[in-house]
Amino acid sequence: MSGKIVLFGATGYTGELTARELVGQGATPLLAARSRDRVAALGLELGLESAVADVADPASIASLLNRGDVLLTTVGPFTRLGRPALDAAVSKGAHYIDSTGEPSWIRSTFDRDSEFRSADIATLTAFGYDYVPGNLAAGLVLDRASSQVSRVDIGYFLTGKSRPSGGTAASLGAAMLEPGFEWSNGRLVSRRAAATARKFSTSVGERSAISLGGSENIAIPRIAPQVRDVRTYLGWIGPTTAPVRAFSAGIAGVTKIPGARQLIGAGLNRVLPGSTGGPNLEERDNSGTVVIAEAYGANDQLVERVELTGRNAYDLTAGFLAEAARALVAGSVHARGALGPVEALGLNELQSACKRSGLLELTS
Repeated sequence: MSGKIVLFGATGYTGELTARELVGQGATPLLAARSRDRVAALGLELGLESAVADVADPASIASLLNRGDVLLTTVGPFTRLGRPALDAAVSKGAHYIDSTGEPSWIRSTFDRDSEFRSADIATLTAFGYDYVPGNLAAGLVLDRASSQVSRVDIGYFLTGKSRPSGGTAASLGAAMLEPGFEWSNGRLVSRRAAATARKFSTSVGERSAISLGGSENIAIPRIAPQVRDVRTYLGWIGPTTAPVRAFSAGIAGVTKIPGARQLIGAGLNRVLPGSTGGPNLEERDNSGTVVIAEAYGANDQLVERVELTGRNAYDLTAGFLAEAARALVAGSVHARGALGPVEALGLNELQSACKRSGLLELTS
């Protein structure tokens, strides 16, 4: 192995799930968080070393890293709190993984691709439930399509009953405030969240979903340049689709007023502070996920379709993050720069890693 795994945000909801998943996979990460007592207690329970690090003190993050290490961070919302960790990884030549689902952070990270290449590091943003399953499903339909694909649509849906974690709620709020994007007519264009909606036919019935910028919109055209359009849709909100679309349109108008975005953001930070816990084990066991990818050819004809099903989004996220961290520290990822999931692991290994994490293809 070429280095160690540093898990930053280990005492947060997703961070602790990821710490336990890493240990379950045989890894021994260094746990890092801002609360000395909490991170030390978790380290003692799991038999791991721990350290104090805080985004307010970027040097405290960088001091934990050496070239060839892997920094895995779950500290969000990333548009507000993510930059110190990413910059620390770049400065120390450490590979980087995060759990974001925020479109503006994803885009800004991919925009730094040449910087990461120069630093000789691999950077894997949004390597959780947002948006590994969609990248896998899209990769599979592209690999299997019998004719040329010009458009790929991806939909994310939840099953059962569960509540979002504090971090998820804060990230979704941040996403509504920041410009989104979409791969449209062969180029990346700005598009507000929930600008469009569509329905998908799934194994659990017909579901509505709203558009959202995901890593698929950037990563899929890199592995399939012939694809002219990539659309990612979020189907978590069910009957509230229309109100959310109206809210998004209203916010887009209001935030054009000078200073309005900052004022609304400050209000959201108070209402949605971030790491406030999440669904317990019983709630997670009673929920699951469905992800659809549909490939379209000429005249919008459906040519291939894949449906993936799996356990709840938070356990999947912990599994994906742990799999990626272990692959990076083992030297199995040879590409450098800002990478999508298929670019990083390859389609076959990505599918295997997802299976180990509890995401399977639904077969008829």
